[in-house]
Amino acid sequence: MEKPMFKSILIRFSVFLSVSLVLIVSSALIASFPPPRYDYTNESFVFQSSPTYNETQFNIVFDHHSHTKYSDGILTVEQNILWHLAHGFNAMALSDHNTMKGTEEFDTLATKYSSQIVLVKGMEWTTNRIHLNLLGITESVQVPSNNPTNEEIQAAIDETHDQGGVVVVNHIPWSLPRMPTHPTRAQLLDWNVDYIELVNEWVYDTDSESWCNDTGGFGEITGTDMHHLMDVWGWTLINAQNFTTEGVMEQLLARNTTILYDPLGQEDQSVASPSARYKIMKPIISLGNHFLPTELSGGYVDWQAFGIAISYIVVGFVIVEATTIGIKKLREKRSKEF
Repeated sequence: MEKPMFKSILIRFSVFLSVSLVLIVSSALIASFPPPRYDYTNESFVFQSSPTYNETQFNIVFDHHSHTKYSDGILTVEQNILWHLAHGFNAMALSDHNTMKGTEEFDTLATKYSSQIVLVKGMEWTTNRIHLNLLGITESVQVPSNNPTNEEIQAAIDETHDQGGVVVVNHIPWSLPRMPTHPTRAQLLDWNVDYIELVNEWVYDTDSESWCNDTGGFGEITGTDMHHLMDVWGWTLINAQNFTTEGVMEQLLARNTTILYDPLGQEDQSVASPSARYKIMKPIISLGNHFLPTELSGGYVDWQAFGIAISYIVVGFVIVEATTIGIKKLREKRSKEF
């Protein structure tokens, strides 16, 4: 093969490979952070469903743990409120990760929905060591680092209490396998954490049950941890003297809570239309999913799939080049014959 031809092939291969790699990496990133599959509006939450509980004993059905677009949720603040109403809650806390930006809308929305739901300001203090929900605070509590010291965790708890709030340790069954330095329940009790989240999504934390209420010192509470639309498995029941944020916080501070758990779950009540953006991106998302970490790859990038993709690219390029060269020579041969 002549050197100019070899050089030309090498340049084409480099361009082809570069474009392919960009496509692979881009598809993996898009698959990691895809657009929502569905589009929601305020009219998406028109159906109503409520848990069965003793309404003469309790007048508040509370969710302490939910997220919006201000962190990693898919709903606006108002849509989050409407979702809770559709699932029988009449009190909720907004707990976006390491931010209270969403609660800036609460004052207007609290007036709009004053007869339907009590809104509690909060945030999820999210680190690589522990996730804490800080409820009833008025100002964001600083997160000093992804790996805070014991003293820094204690300081966040103390600051929350100084603001008149309560502290919940979130999803211990989820956290312990992922956070080797997660504080123990005994440490958290010693640091004056108020509650353990006994129900997070569908998981009931049976190991923490004995640590709660009269026997253990922690209060018990449930959280939907709603990021996207989902079924509901747990509700926190409270008897408040008045239907206000202050009334709910008074009972939370006293740890006067009862939890309701449904192992079958209450079906999501939302209605939505398929997202046009997701449909357009679906082929790219499907490609990117092949390279994302899985249990089989040990939680790391699937380099085997990556290597197979490169081999396909090389083989495909060789086939295309060989076909192109063959067609070119055939045309040259025919032109000579004529």
